[in-house]
Amino acid sequence: MIELPKDHCDPLVVGVGRHRACYIHPADTSKCIKVVHNPGEHAFQEIKRELAYYKHLESYLKDWSGLPRFYGEVETNLGRGFVYDRIVDFDGKPSQSIEQRYNENNLDQLHDELSALIDRLRGYLWDNRIVTMSIKPYNVLCHRISESEIIPVVCDNIGSASFLPVEYVCPWFCHKRQERQFKRFISLFFNNKLVW
Repeated sequence: MIELPKDHCDPLVVGVGRHRACYIHPADTSKCIKVVHNPGEHAFQEIKRELAYYKHLESYLKDWSGLPRFYGEVETNLGRGFVYDRIVDFDGKPSQSIEQRYNENNLDQLHDELSALIDRLRGYLWDNRIVTMSIKPYNVLCHRISESEIIPVVCDNIGSASFLPVEYVCPWFCHKRQERQFKRFISLFFNNKLVW
């Protein structure tokens, strides 16, 4: 059994969402473990949806650069844990979210970098037919693989809640969904301050 800290202020805690907390794997720092900290029907539906979608992705996805891979389940002192890649920059620092990296204080200075990152994210999701529940600035990490190159990584909220997710198998439905989500994402994050 893997021992994880109960205190969310512990350095092993990478982040805390509405239902799950994410910890650095104590035995392998290249991995992280997500554990439910706020149980409820919705939390377990979210996990079930995500795991089913990962199983689907394993059947065709070749380029995992924009998603953390899933490595299975482990038992922890806090309950069942789910192991994923931990997204860390080339310098060993945890990758920041888009929300953290780009803010009102530096948006003008980093506008071109952010624009390129958004285009890369859109292209990756489109080319690989990745389905997400939504695209939020706090769920997309800026994985800096060098001083000058950043790869966007969607770290949460993947898959579909549809009873019959036709977007998994029909590229047209997938792309229509992505177009709607990107419009919402850009208006949500940029609050119509930038023209794309």
